[in-house]
Amino acid sequence: MPPVILGGVIVARKMSPKRKREAVAGYLFITPNLLGFLIFQLVPIVVAILLAFTEWDLINDPIWVGFANYRNLLKEPVFHLSVKKTLYFVVINVPVQSMLALLIAILLNRSIRFQNLIRTLFIVPWVSMAVAVGLTWTWIYNSQFGLLNEILTRVGLDKIPWLAHPDWALISVIVVNIWQFLGFHIIVFLAGLQMIPREVEEAAIVDGATPLTRFFKVTLPLISPVLFYDLIVNVIGTFQAFDLPYAMTGGGPGSATRVYNLYLYQKGFQFLRMGEASAMAVMLFIIIGITTAFFFRVVGRRVNYDLT
Repeated sequence: MPPVILGGVIVARKMSPKRKREAVAGYLFITPNLLGFLIFQLVPIVVAILLAFTEWDLINDPIWVGFANYRNLLKEPVFHLSVKKTLYFVVINVPVQSMLALLIAILLNRSIRFQNLIRTLFIVPWVSMAVAVGLTWTWIYNSQFGLLNEILTRVGLDKIPWLAHPDWALISVIVVNIWQFLGFHIIVFLAGLQMIPREVEEAAIVDGATPLTRFFKVTLPLISPVLFYDLIVNVIGTFQAFDLPYAMTGGGPGSATRVYNLYLYQKGFQFLRMGEASAMAVMLFIIIGITTAFFFRVVGRRVNYDLT
């Protein structure tokens, strides 16, 4: 109960038994979620930050080394390579995936035959396990017996070592990543498109606006908050890519597909250098934070929130 002011003195009201029961029930309802957050999120985050200042092989006791892990990583060529591979992954995947999803969402927002079936087909890869998707595409990409190379040979073209050559491996993984998560982004854009008032589009048609003009002058401004959200989520998710490179190539050939999160995993659980792996996790958090802040500063100010 809120306090009462009597003669300039604050007097606390006594809580009734009913209010006490309601308060206890409320705390009981949020306790599981709070415990889950503390045990599975907050505590691991704090532990990872602390481990980043130690040298630990998962067997012996951690040894405090200060900022040595960060200095070692910044001097390590493979670390720099993993950062470059991840940036390459992000720069290609994000715009292609988001723009392709937007175009498909615009088509699916219209009344077409088998609309629900087509939407479902785009959703299935997204809800499938990444490891299963990766292994399936590994067979499709197989240099000798894969479906893609079989098609190429039938039309008179040479076989391509999709996952066996450094020039092809990363782009092949990116294509699969675009295909797998395309359905999620289509759902996001469909939700935004369906919020556009029908009267606005009809008014634009009456004024003689072409489909291209309606897209840039009506559709795009009205869904700009949704587009901005999708880009942010896509950037964050792509920076954390791990499952597909791990399942399809294991980081190879050589280090062609050794993206940041895959190298982080290898540092901690294959090379048993958990301190450096934790330092990489902290650095990834900082990289994503800076990138997100950049998007909010550069792209966010161009979003038309008042139109939605």
